[in-house]
Amino acid sequence: MKKNQRKPKFQYKAFIWLSPAILLLLIFSYYPPIRTLMFSFTDANGAGIGKFIFLDNFIELFTSPVFYRSLFNVVIFIVVGMFVGNFATIFLAELLYNLKSRFASALYRFLFIIPVLVPAVVVILIWQYIVFAGGDSGIANRLINFFGGGNQNWYFDPKLAPVAIMLTAFPWVAGTSFLIYLAGLQNISSGVIEASKLDGANLLQRVIRIDMPLLKGQIKYFVVMGIIGGLQNINLQVLVTGSGPGTTNATNVPAFMLFEEAFTYDRYGYASAIGIVIFLMTLGVTLFNMKKLKGND
Repeated sequence: MKKNQRKPKFQYKAFIWLSPAILLLLIFSYYPPIRTLMFSFTDANGAGIGKFIFLDNFIELFTSPVFYRSLFNVVIFIVVGMFVGNFATIFLAELLYNLKSRFASALYRFLFIIPVLVPAVVVILIWQYIVFAGGDSGIANRLINFFGGGNQNWYFDPKLAPVAIMLTAFPWVAGTSFLIYLAGLQNISSGVIEASKLDGANLLQRVIRIDMPLLKGQIKYFVVMGIIGGLQNINLQVLVTGSGPGTTNATNVPAFMLFEEAFTYDRYGYASAIGIVIFLMTLGVTLFNMKKLKGND
């Protein structure tokens, strides 16, 4: 080491400034999952940590037919939601990207971002009491009656409830995802677009061979976030269907099992075990998707 070269000082002042944020992270982001892991090996209830029972909660969970039914349901909801939602959003972004009028393009961007301001609970209630309302009052039943069908009990029919959940919030395109895809399209070099036209590529060929590969980063992001959000989303179950309708488990998902076991049956240990399994599933599927999509880059 040179004599005139100073040894770097320990930046203790930076740690002092960061300590409040680190403390909050430890309390609200790291302590709860550690506590959950501890609870998962006990028969804890509302009274606090219970007796240590090792893997009994996990054994009960993996031998429960309700868990496998809920797992099947959430896989269907995630796959359909991601495929239909991303396809519809990209399709709309492509339409808007190819729109010639700048005024119309700006107007449509504004109109499609407005629904983000509406809380998700309000959207669900609109679908429950206006679109999928029972009898002749619901828009869906009126359309079915117009074409000669009969009234349907959408959210409360075991066969129709999963379909109603997947149809809720149709056409699944309003919001920031639409703007992110549109920004990705607008970021494509105009030279690439002109080159494709000179090569004789039509619109469909350009979308498949140029736009989609260049949107791979956005698609990867929404696939990962779609899986995480799908595993955690229980809005419709909590507000409308529960695990049923009734005891059918037609719309049950692992996250609602956690909610129900903790706050209905007061089984915090078992609910914590479900939470750990959901975390591991989320982590595993996310890492797999990131590695798979990275390998296709």
